[in-house]
Amino acid sequence: MKRAVGIALLALFTACSSGSAQQARHPAPTDVVATVGSTSITLAEIDDKALQQTTSNFGNVRLSQALYTARRAALDELIATRLIDDAARAQGIERMALIEKEITSKIPLLTDAEISSWYAANQNRLQGASLDQARQPIRQYLTEQRMQVIREQYLEVLKTKTPVRVMLEPPRQTVKMAAASPTRGPATAPIEMIEFSDFQ
Repeated sequence: MKRAVGIALLALFTACSSGSAQQARHPAPTDVVATVGSTSITLAEIDDKALQQTTSNFGNVRLSQALYTARRAALDELIATRLIDDAARAQGIERMALIEKEITSKIPLLTDAEISSWYAANQNRLQGASLDQARQPIRQYLTEQRMQVIREQYLEVLKTKTPVRVMLEPPRQTVKMAAASPTRGPATAPIEMIEFSDFQ
């Protein structure tokens, strides 16, 4: 129930306005859904990547929301790729050399104490594995987490130099509220938030 409520709220927070959400038009494959500097990314490009994902990645959500989630993840990755490729060309170096310089080399080294601490806090996730058995997988997992943080920080820096505009819209749904539903605020408010709750 909590998951369903969370998904409903996410869709409504991003879509509801002026009492009833607009119905989004169906985008065409040739539609531009983002720009990175002067280059464009089309819906067809992100679908080539997004539609390779399995439905199990999205849990129990509506198909429209799952498709949007897959498309947005693919779009974010395509934007990141273009930003990094452009930065590498600007510096006159190979893509992998740039990644090593700006991301990989900046990952803080993990200490044995950090690995032991993570193991102690997450033993229920390790199916009875000893610390020695889990040490290397934990090291790899935590290193990848740190790498992702540094990568996102670097991408934010690149976005300050190359404007990125995303036009991919989330799915929208019209919600009809009963006349007796409790409300607060003016009926003409530009944004409407609707809360679903279950007191059980």
